[in-house]
Amino acid sequence: MQSFKISIFSLIFVLVILLLTIHYRLDVKNSIILDIASGSSTSSIATSLYENKIILNPTVFNIYVRISSNDHKIKAGEYEFKSAQSMHTIIGKLTKGDFFYRKLTLLPGSTISNILKLGNSEGLINDLVTDPEKVLKDQGIKLQEGIFFPDTFFYLKGENFSSVLLKSNEKWKKISKELWKKRNLNLPFNNINEAVTLASIIEKEGLEKRKIAGVFVNRLNKNMKLQSDPTVIYALGNEFDGNLTRKNLRIDNPYNTYRYKGLPPGPISIVSYNSLEAALNPLITDYLYFVSMGNGFHKFSKTLTEHNEAVLKYQIDDR
Repeated sequence: MQSFKISIFSLIFVLVILLLTIHYRLDVKNSIILDIASGSSTSSIATSLYENKIILNPTVFNIYVRISSNDHKIKAGEYEFKSAQSMHTIIGKLTKGDFFYRKLTLLPGSTISNILKLGNSEGLINDLVTDPEKVLKDQGIKLQEGIFFPDTFFYLKGENFSSVLLKSNEKWKKISKELWKKRNLNLPFNNINEAVTLASIIEKEGLEKRKIAGVFVNRLNKNMKLQSDPTVIYALGNEFDGNLTRKNLRIDNPYNTYRYKGLPPGPISIVSYNSLEAALNPLITDYLYFVSMGNGFHKFSKTLTEHNEAVLKYQIDDR
């Protein structure tokens, strides 16, 4: 009789384990993000899972966690549940710390002002609110335009904003160093910062990056003014209302390339891989001018006469 009871118990135990590990499934139709706080009990975790329809029965979850000796192994943090999973998979995720990573994207052409606003992204601790220059300096970063790489970076809830920017800066240093080694040696650049400065102008000017780069390099070599609208817009800052006027082109600012020859004092934004590559390996042409045709592309000209004709054809100059 005793042997019979043990056999029945063993059979029930095996069936329960099979049900929990194979047939027990999530009731999730959409992605759910669950935040498990530090110090949460197994019971409270089970309740949260149940209330979010991730599990069907909190009691069964509690039993399984205890049977599998995982009641003290669940890690605090955010988790994402996308589709139906077994109980075994759910608990494996929680005990391994398979956390949900949030995304933050730095876009090409962004300025420091644009980037610092991202510190308020959901889940981030914005440690750059008060004194961004000091905080970043303590991490070996001098805050200035053009020192971050535009890309999508991943972070955990509660991570400092500065740590995300550190990842971007480290990637930028690696990529800029690699591209600098592959540069055309016959360029009017003394260092990588000057190349990034031109790349930031190219970034803002258009899609035909190598061709645009070639025009600017030609103008630099001939000691001509770059006459780039984006540099003036940068100089205007918050004063720019979306309409660049002739008066704007005359402002006395070192970033105004209509007034001053050569490169501006520094980059006007962060730049993409393609823009920096274009600046360091421009297309060799005789072009000295270009004007937007209003379709994302430009009309390139070798002489001022040709350029003026293109301006009349493609733009209504009401400056």
